[in-house]
Amino acid sequence: MTNSEKEISIPTVEDTGKKFPTPSDNLVTMLAPESAEAEAFRILRTNIALRDYDKNLKTINVISSTAGESKSTTITNLAYVYGQLGKKVLLIDMDLRASSLHKKFKLKNKLGVSEVVANECSFNDAVIHYTNKLDILLAGKKNPYASELVQSRAYKKFLDALKEVYDIILLDCPPIGLVSDGLFLSSLCDGTLLCVACNVVDKKELEKTKDMLNGLEKVNILGIVMTRVPRVKKYYGSSYGYGYGYGYGQTKKKGK
Repeated sequence: MTNSEKEISIPTVEDTGKKFPTPSDNLVTMLAPESAEAEAFRILRTNIALRDYDKNLKTINVISSTAGESKSTTITNLAYVYGQLGKKVLLIDMDLRASSLHKKFKLKNKLGVSEVVANECSFNDAVIHYTNKLDILLAGKKNPYASELVQSRAYKKFLDALKEVYDIILLDCPPIGLVSDGLFLSSLCDGTLLCVACNVVDKKELEKTKDMLNGLEKVNILGIVMTRVPRVKKYYGSSYGYGYGYGYGQTKKKGK
């Protein structure tokens, strides 16, 4: 076992003994597991498995064209339902400029990716063992050199080491229409999900996003997740539900 693998070893105990605040209402898979909204995420999990059933998807990043398309809500719920399969899951906040995962779980964003990759702290000091199957690595301090960190050899080595420990790693990335980090991370991951908010994103912006992704040879677009789908019945006091539609929205590259 290498030193890097030792540094990111995880406990095998069922309960870490820590108590966490109740997460935001958006985490429906935990707070309302029998709801239609929670079932939508289990369907999404199944569709991903069927989409690449012959491949071992270890790393999946979730992106959007712009802010406010519920990608963080999508990835937090997806992480939880993967844990329900008995998989050891790591959820990483890779939006190093405008992190939000800590708000979803009501956690303090003290240590995270920025500190671990820069060797300012160990992985074990930063990782949060949220449940016996779900670990969370927050973004850490706001990083003005986020693009350089994401594209560094140190980060790739770090991500490769994590693959030896976790069954699946989910990365919450910044909107690729605003910064390049998510686009580069798509090339490092086994699969990419694109979140599109219903009646929010301009069609031209979406086409631009798809062209950017299809311009990268190593990107495996798993599909498009439609978010903020209007519901007739109100849920948690909102006219928008967390009912996510799933579609295979990728386009084939020329010559393939």
